[in-house]
Amino acid sequence: MSFLGLVLLVYGWLCTYCNFNKYKQPTTSRNEDLKIAMTKELHYYVDRYKLQEASVRSLYFGGGTPSLAGPSIIGHLLDSVAKVLTIRSDTEINMEANPTSMETEQLRQFRAAGINRLSLGIQSFDNASLRMMARNHSAAQGMGAIATARHMFDNVSFDLIYARPGQSLIQWQNELKMGLEVAGNHLSLYQLSIERGTPLFHALRKNQLPSVASEDEVADMYEATVELTRQAGFQQYEISSYARHPSAISKHNYAYWQGLDYIGIGPGAHGRLTDPISGQRDFHPDKYIELCTKEGEGLRHLEQMTTAQVLEELVVFGLRTRMGLPRRRFEAMAQGMRLHDVLDAQSLRTLIDGGFLAGFGQQTLGSHEWIPFCPCF
Repeated sequence: MSFLGLVLLVYGWLCTYCNFNKYKQPTTSRNEDLKIAMTKELHYYVDRYKLQEASVRSLYFGGGTPSLAGPSIIGHLLDSVAKVLTIRSDTEINMEANPTSMETEQLRQFRAAGINRLSLGIQSFDNASLRMMARNHSAAQGMGAIATARHMFDNVSFDLIYARPGQSLIQWQNELKMGLEVAGNHLSLYQLSIERGTPLFHALRKNQLPSVASEDEVADMYEATVELTRQAGFQQYEISSYARHPSAISKHNYAYWQGLDYIGIGPGAHGRLTDPISGQRDFHPDKYIELCTKEGEGLRHLEQMTTAQVLEELVVFGLRTRMGLPRRRFEAMAQGMRLHDVLDAQSLRTLIDGGFLAGFGQQTLGSHEWIPFCPCF
Protein backbone atom coordinates (compact mmCIF):
# COMPACT_ATOMS: atom_id res chain seq x y z
CA MET A 1 0.00 0.00 0.00
CA SER A 2 1.75 3.17 -1.15
CA PHE A 3 -0.50 5.76 0.38
CA LEU A 4 -3.92 6.33 1.84
CA GLY A 5 -6.33 8.93 0.53
CA LEU A 6 -8.99 10.11 2.94
CA VAL A 7 -11.83 12.11 1.43
CA LEU A 8 -14.07 13.82 3.93
CA LEU A 9 -17.23 15.31 2.47
CA VAL A 10 -19.37 17.55 4.63
CA TYR A 11 -22.20 19.88 3.72
CA GLY A 12 -20.46 22.70 1.87
CA TRP A 13 -21.12 25.82 -0.14
CA LEU A 14 -23.06 25.20 -3.38
CA CYS A 15 -20.98 26.95 -6.05
CA THR A 16 -22.38 27.39 -9.55
CA TYR A 17 -19.63 25.70 -11.58
CA CYS A 18 -18.71 22.41 -9.88
CA ASN A 19 -20.51 19.10 -10.16
CA PHE A 20 -18.94 17.53 -7.08
CA ASN A 21 -20.88 15.57 -4.50
CA LYS A 22 -22.46 18.38 -2.44
CA TYR A 23 -25.40 18.96 -0.12
CA LYS A 24 -26.77 21.80 1.91
CA GLN A 25 -26.01 21.79 5.61
CA PRO A 26 -29.06 20.23 7.30
CA THR A 27 -30.77 21.83 10.28
CA THR A 28 -29.30 19.11 12.52
CA SER A 29 -25.66 18.42 11.71
CA ARG A 30 -24.69 14.78 11.14
CA ASN A 31 -20.97 15.39 11.40
CA GLU A 32 -20.67 13.15 14.47
CA ASP A 33 -22.52 10.32 12.70
CA LEU A 34 -20.32 10.85 9.63
CA LYS A 35 -17.19 10.68 11.79
CA ILE A 36 -18.28 7.34 13.26
CA ALA A 37 -19.21 5.95 9.83
CA MET A 38 -15.92 6.96 8.26
CA THR A 39 -13.93 5.47 11.14
CA LYS A 40 -15.86 2.21 10.77
CA GLU A 41 -15.19 2.12 7.03
CA LEU A 42 -11.49 2.78 7.58
CA HIS A 43 -11.27 -0.26 9.87
CA TYR A 44 -13.21 -2.33 7.34
CA TYR A 45 -10.64 -1.73 4.57
CA VAL A 46 -7.62 -2.13 6.81
CA ASP A 47 -8.93 -5.54 7.93
CA ARG A 48 -10.21 -6.68 4.51
CA TYR A 49 -6.99 -5.89 2.65
CA LYS A 50 -4.61 -6.64 5.56
CA LEU A 51 -3.13 -3.15 5.56
CA GLN A 52 -2.04 -3.09 9.21
CA GLU A 53 1.62 -2.71 8.22
CA ALA A 54 0.94 -0.10 5.55
CA SER A 55 2.79 3.19 5.58
CA VAL A 56 0.80 6.30 4.74
CA ARG A 57 2.37 8.59 2.15
CA SER A 58 -0.40 11.20 2.19
CA LEU A 59 -3.86 11.96 3.52
CA TYR A 60 -6.16 14.38 1.77
CA PHE A 61 -9.25 15.92 3.31
CA GLY A 62 -11.19 17.22 0.35
CA GLY A 63 -14.07 16.65 -2.00
CA GLY A 64 -16.17 19.50 -0.66
CA THR A 65 -15.51 21.79 2.27
CA PRO A 66 -13.98 19.47 4.89
CA SER A 67 -12.92 22.40 7.06
CA LEU A 68 -16.60 22.90 7.92
CA ALA A 69 -16.40 19.68 9.93
CA GLY A 70 -14.23 21.44 12.48
CA PRO A 71 -10.78 20.73 13.92
CA SER A 72 -12.02 18.17 16.46
CA ILE A 73 -13.46 15.85 13.81
CA ILE A 74 -10.40 16.22 11.58
CA GLY A 75 -8.23 15.42 14.59
CA HIS A 76 -10.35 12.38 15.46
CA LEU A 77 -10.02 10.98 11.95
CA LEU A 78 -6.26 11.49 11.97
CA ASP A 79 -6.04 9.71 15.32
CA SER A 80 -8.12 6.86 13.89
CA VAL A 81 -5.73 6.48 10.97
CA ALA A 82 -2.69 6.56 13.25
CA LYS A 83 -4.10 3.69 15.34
CA VAL A 84 -4.30 1.27 12.42
CA LEU A 85 -1.71 2.56 9.92
CA THR A 86 1.72 4.17 10.06
CA ILE A 87 1.80 7.96 9.65
CA ARG A 88 5.39 8.96 9.00
CA SER A 89 7.15 12.20 9.85
CA ASP A 90 7.11 13.12 6.15
CA THR A 91 3.47 12.14 5.52
CA GLU A 92 1.64 14.92 3.70
CA ILE A 93 -1.66 15.77 5.43
CA ASN A 94 -3.57 18.16 3.21
CA MET A 95 -6.92 19.85 3.75
CA GLU A 96 -9.06 21.94 1.42
CA ALA A 97 -10.50 25.11 2.94
CA ASN A 98 -12.51 28.13 1.89
CA PRO A 99 -11.15 31.62 2.65
CA THR A 100 -14.11 32.75 4.75
CA SER A 101 -13.44 34.59 7.99
CA MET A 102 -14.92 31.75 10.06
CA GLU A 103 -12.63 29.12 8.59
CA THR A 104 -9.57 31.39 8.62
CA GLU A 105 -10.00 31.87 12.36
CA GLN A 106 -9.76 28.09 12.84
CA LEU A 107 -6.54 27.54 10.88
CA ARG A 108 -4.35 27.42 13.98
CA GLN A 109 -6.60 24.68 15.42
CA PHE A 110 -6.39 22.67 12.19
CA ARG A 111 -2.61 22.98 12.33
CA ALA A 112 -2.63 21.68 15.89
CA ALA A 113 -4.90 18.79 14.83
CA GLY A 114 -2.23 17.60 12.39
CA ILE A 115 -2.84 19.34 9.06
CA ASN A 116 0.52 20.28 7.49
CA ARG A 117 -0.52 21.42 4.01
CA LEU A 118 -3.41 23.73 3.16
CA SER A 119 -5.21 24.20 -0.16
CA LEU A 120 -7.34 27.35 -0.31
CA GLY A 121 -10.21 27.65 -2.77
CA ILE A 122 -9.58 31.28 -3.77
CA GLN A 123 -10.74 30.86 -7.42
CA SER A 124 -10.66 34.60 -8.21
CA PHE A 125 -9.57 38.01 -6.93
CA ASP A 126 -12.49 39.68 -8.69
CA ASN A 127 -15.62 40.22 -6.57
CA ALA A 128 -18.03 40.14 -9.52
CA SER A 129 -16.62 36.77 -10.62
CA LEU A 130 -16.85 35.42 -7.09
CA ARG A 131 -20.53 36.37 -6.97
CA MET A 132 -21.11 34.76 -10.38
CA MET A 133 -19.55 31.53 -9.09
CA ALA A 134 -21.58 31.78 -5.85
CA ARG A 135 -18.45 31.82 -3.71
CA ASN A 136 -19.14 32.98 -0.16
CA HIS A 137 -15.97 35.05 0.28
CA SER A 138 -14.68 38.35 -1.10
CA ALA A 139 -11.41 39.15 -2.86
CA ALA A 140 -10.18 40.88 0.31
CA GLN A 141 -11.02 37.82 2.41
CA GLY A 142 -9.10 35.67 -0.06
CA MET A 143 -6.01 37.84 0.25
CA GLY A 144 -6.31 37.82 4.03
CA ALA A 145 -6.71 34.04 4.17
CA ILE A 146 -3.56 33.53 2.07
CA ALA A 147 -1.53 35.79 4.37
CA THR A 148 -2.84 34.05 7.49
CA ALA A 149 -2.30 30.57 6.07
CA ARG A 150 1.27 31.31 5.00
CA HIS A 151 2.01 32.54 8.52
CA MET A 152 0.78 29.25 10.04
CA PHE A 153 1.69 26.59 7.44
CA ASP A 154 4.93 25.86 5.61
CA ASN A 155 3.04 24.44 2.63
CA VAL A 156 0.18 26.54 1.27
CA SER A 157 -1.44 26.30 -2.13
CA PHE A 158 -4.43 28.08 -3.59
CA ASP A 159 -6.61 27.66 -6.68
CA LEU A 160 -7.42 30.21 -9.36
CA ILE A 161 -9.76 29.67 -12.31
CA TYR A 162 -9.34 31.33 -15.69
CA ALA A 163 -11.42 31.50 -18.91
CA ARG A 164 -14.43 32.57 -16.89
CA PRO A 165 -17.44 34.11 -18.71
CA GLY A 166 -16.54 37.58 -19.93
CA GLN A 167 -12.87 37.35 -18.88
CA SER A 168 -10.24 38.68 -21.30
CA LEU A 169 -6.59 37.71 -21.61
CA ILE A 170 -5.46 41.01 -20.08
CA GLN A 171 -7.81 40.61 -17.14
CA TRP A 172 -6.50 37.10 -16.46
CA GLN A 173 -2.88 38.22 -16.72
CA ASN A 174 -3.49 41.01 -14.20
CA GLU A 175 -5.29 38.68 -11.83
CA LEU A 176 -2.59 36.02 -12.06
CA LYS A 177 0.07 38.66 -11.31
CA MET A 178 -1.84 39.53 -8.14
CA GLY A 179 -1.82 35.86 -7.18
CA LEU A 180 1.89 35.47 -7.86
CA GLU A 181 2.68 38.41 -5.58
CA VAL A 182 1.12 36.65 -2.57
CA ALA A 183 1.71 32.98 -3.49
CA GLY A 184 3.63 30.53 -1.38
CA ASN A 185 5.41 27.59 -2.99
CA HIS A 186 2.52 26.06 -4.93
CA LEU A 187 -0.36 27.13 -7.18
CA SER A 188 -3.19 25.28 -8.93
CA LEU A 189 -4.39 27.22 -11.98
CA TYR A 190 -7.39 25.72 -13.75
CA GLN A 191 -9.25 26.46 -16.95
CA LEU A 192 -12.96 26.70 -16.17
CA SER A 193 -14.91 23.65 -17.32
CA ILE A 194 -18.58 24.25 -18.03
CA GLU A 195 -20.13 21.09 -16.59
CA ARG A 196 -23.53 20.01 -17.87
CA GLY A 197 -26.27 20.38 -15.27
CA THR A 198 -24.54 23.05 -13.17
CA PRO A 199 -26.17 26.47 -12.58
CA LEU A 200 -23.38 28.09 -14.60
CA PHE A 201 -24.12 25.79 -17.55
CA HIS A 202 -27.81 26.72 -17.51
CA ALA A 203 -27.10 30.46 -17.12
CA LEU A 204 -24.82 30.42 -20.17
CA ARG A 205 -27.39 28.53 -22.24
CA LYS A 206 -29.99 31.16 -21.36
CA ASN A 207 -27.56 33.98 -22.29
CA GLN A 208 -27.71 35.30 -18.73
CA LEU A 209 -23.91 35.65 -18.61
CA PRO A 210 -21.23 36.95 -20.97
CA SER A 211 -19.87 34.33 -23.35
CA VAL A 212 -16.74 32.36 -22.52
CA ALA A 213 -13.51 32.82 -24.44
CA SER A 214 -12.88 31.00 -27.73
CA GLU A 215 -10.51 28.03 -27.89
CA ASP A 216 -7.77 30.24 -29.32
CA GLU A 217 -8.27 32.82 -26.57
CA VAL A 218 -8.19 30.11 -23.91
CA ALA A 219 -4.96 28.76 -25.45
CA ASP A 220 -3.46 32.25 -25.17
CA MET A 221 -4.49 32.36 -21.49
CA TYR A 222 -2.85 28.98 -20.89
CA GLU A 223 0.40 30.04 -22.58
CA ALA A 224 0.40 33.29 -20.61
CA THR A 225 -0.11 31.29 -17.41
CA VAL A 226 2.91 29.09 -18.10
CA GLU A 227 5.11 32.07 -18.97
CA LEU A 228 4.10 34.34 -16.08
CA THR A 229 4.55 31.57 -13.51
CA ARG A 230 7.96 30.76 -15.01
CA GLN A 231 9.02 34.38 -14.69
CA ALA A 232 7.94 34.30 -11.04
CA GLY A 233 10.11 31.25 -10.30
CA PHE A 234 7.49 28.50 -10.61
CA GLN A 235 7.91 25.24 -12.52
CA GLN A 236 4.88 23.72 -14.23
CA TYR A 237 5.03 20.05 -13.26
CA GLU A 238 1.49 19.12 -14.35
CA ILE A 239 -1.11 20.69 -16.64
CA SER A 240 -2.63 22.82 -13.86
CA SER A 241 0.01 22.53 -11.11
CA TYR A 242 2.96 24.84 -10.43
CA ALA A 243 5.63 24.64 -7.73
CA ARG A 244 8.65 26.78 -6.81
CA HIS A 245 10.74 23.74 -5.91
CA PRO A 246 10.36 19.93 -5.98
CA SER A 247 9.52 19.57 -2.29
CA ALA A 248 6.40 21.69 -2.86
CA ILE A 249 4.88 19.15 -5.29
CA SER A 250 1.57 17.72 -4.07
CA LYS A 251 2.48 14.16 -3.04
CA HIS A 252 -1.15 13.16 -2.97
CA ASN A 253 -2.12 14.35 -6.44
CA TYR A 254 1.13 13.16 -7.93
CA ALA A 255 0.48 9.65 -6.64
CA TYR A 256 -2.80 9.61 -8.62
CA TRP A 257 -0.88 10.47 -11.77
CA GLN A 258 1.70 7.78 -11.06
CA GLY A 259 -0.92 5.05 -10.63
CA LEU A 260 -0.30 4.39 -6.93
CA ASP A 261 -2.89 2.88 -4.60
CA TYR A 262 -5.36 4.87 -2.54
CA ILE A 263 -8.40 4.33 -0.36
CA GLY A 264 -11.35 6.70 -0.48
CA ILE A 265 -13.31 7.14 2.74
CA GLY A 266 -16.56 9.11 2.96
CA PRO A 267 -19.72 9.69 0.89
CA GLY A 268 -18.95 10.02 -2.81
CA ALA A 269 -15.29 9.09 -2.31
CA HIS A 270 -13.41 7.04 -4.89
CA GLY A 271 -10.58 4.60 -4.20
CA ARG A 272 -8.34 2.16 -6.06
CA LEU A 273 -6.21 -0.72 -4.84
CA THR A 274 -3.87 -2.91 -6.87
CA ASP A 275 -6.21 -5.89 -6.64
CA PRO A 276 -7.00 -4.01 -8.95
CA ILE A 277 -10.42 -2.64 -7.99
CA SER A 278 -12.16 0.65 -8.35
CA GLY A 279 -14.70 1.51 -5.68
CA GLN A 280 -17.07 4.41 -5.23
CA ARG A 281 -18.95 5.29 -2.05
CA ASP A 282 -22.65 6.04 -1.90
CA PHE A 283 -23.16 9.71 -2.72
CA HIS A 284 -25.60 11.00 -0.11
CA PRO A 285 -24.20 11.35 3.43
CA ASP A 286 -27.36 9.94 5.06
CA LYS A 287 -27.31 6.82 2.88
CA TYR A 288 -23.56 6.47 3.36
CA ILE A 289 -23.93 6.61 7.16
CA GLU A 290 -26.73 4.04 7.06
CA LEU A 291 -24.67 1.64 4.94
CA CYS A 292 -21.58 1.96 7.15
CA THR A 293 -23.69 1.34 10.25
CA LYS A 294 -25.17 -1.87 8.78
CA GLU A 295 -22.35 -3.20 6.59
CA GLY A 296 -19.17 -1.57 7.87
CA GLU A 297 -18.59 0.14 4.51
CA GLY A 298 -20.52 2.48 2.24
CA LEU A 299 -19.74 1.10 -1.20
CA ARG A 300 -22.25 1.88 -3.90
CA HIS A 301 -20.25 0.48 -6.81
CA LEU A 302 -17.27 -1.87 -7.02
CA GLU A 303 -15.52 -2.38 -10.34
CA GLN A 304 -12.83 -4.90 -11.19
CA MET A 305 -10.42 -3.03 -13.45
CA THR A 306 -8.88 -4.83 -16.42
CA THR A 307 -5.18 -4.63 -17.17
CA ALA A 308 -6.01 -2.49 -20.21
CA GLN A 309 -7.95 0.00 -18.05
CA VAL A 310 -5.09 0.25 -15.56
CA LEU A 311 -2.55 0.86 -18.31
CA GLU A 312 -4.76 3.42 -20.05
CA GLU A 313 -5.00 5.36 -16.78
CA LEU A 314 -1.22 5.31 -16.38
CA VAL A 315 -0.72 6.64 -19.90
CA VAL A 316 -3.34 9.40 -19.64
CA PHE A 317 -2.31 10.53 -16.16
CA GLY A 318 1.41 10.25 -16.87
CA LEU A 319 1.10 12.51 -19.90
CA ARG A 320 -0.42 15.19 -17.66
CA THR A 321 2.93 15.62 -15.96
CA ARG A 322 6.33 17.04 -16.89
CA MET A 323 8.02 13.88 -15.61
CA GLY A 324 5.89 11.67 -17.86
CA LEU A 325 5.01 7.99 -17.69
CA PRO A 326 6.43 5.96 -14.79
CA ARG A 327 8.10 3.24 -16.89
CA ARG A 328 8.96 0.91 -14.02
CA ARG A 329 5.46 1.26 -12.54
CA PHE A 330 3.94 0.65 -15.97
CA GLU A 331 5.94 -2.50 -16.59
CA ALA A 332 5.24 -3.80 -13.08
CA MET A 333 1.48 -3.54 -13.71
CA ALA A 334 1.55 -4.63 -17.37
CA GLN A 335 1.96 -8.35 -16.69
CA GLY A 336 5.19 -8.65 -18.62
CA MET A 337 4.45 -6.13 -21.38
CA ARG A 338 6.67 -3.14 -22.01
CA LEU A 339 5.43 0.36 -22.74
CA HIS A 340 6.44 0.07 -26.41
CA ASP A 341 4.45 -3.16 -26.70
CA VAL A 342 1.26 -1.30 -25.79
CA LEU A 343 1.60 2.07 -27.53
CA ASP A 344 1.48 2.60 -31.28
CA ALA A 345 5.18 2.89 -32.13
CA GLN A 346 4.69 4.93 -35.33
CA SER A 347 2.37 7.45 -33.70
CA LEU A 348 4.72 7.70 -30.73
CA ARG A 349 7.69 8.39 -33.02
CA THR A 350 5.74 11.03 -34.95
CA LEU A 351 4.87 12.87 -31.72
CA ILE A 352 8.45 12.68 -30.43
CA ASP A 353 9.92 13.87 -33.76
CA GLY A 354 7.41 16.72 -33.80
CA GLY A 355 8.49 17.88 -30.35
CA PHE A 356 5.13 17.09 -28.72
CA LEU A 357 6.53 14.31 -26.53
CA ALA A 358 9.94 13.48 -25.06
CA GLY A 359 11.18 9.90 -25.28
CA PHE A 360 12.87 8.00 -22.49
CA GLY A 361 16.38 9.35 -22.00
CA GLN A 362 15.48 12.79 -23.34
CA GLN A 363 15.54 15.67 -20.88
CA THR A 364 12.62 18.08 -20.82
CA LEU A 365 13.06 21.57 -19.39
CA GLY A 366 14.31 21.17 -15.83
CA SER A 367 13.21 17.52 -15.57
CA HIS A 368 16.62 16.27 -14.40
CA GLU A 369 16.32 18.49 -11.33
CA TRP A 370 12.82 17.24 -10.47
CA ILE A 371 12.92 13.49 -11.04
CA PRO A 372 14.73 12.64 -7.74
CA PHE A 373 11.88 14.30 -5.82
CA CYS A 374 9.03 12.45 -7.54
CA PRO A 375 7.12 9.85 -5.51
CA CYS A 376 7.55 6.93 -7.91
CA PHE A 377 9.92 6.22 -10.78
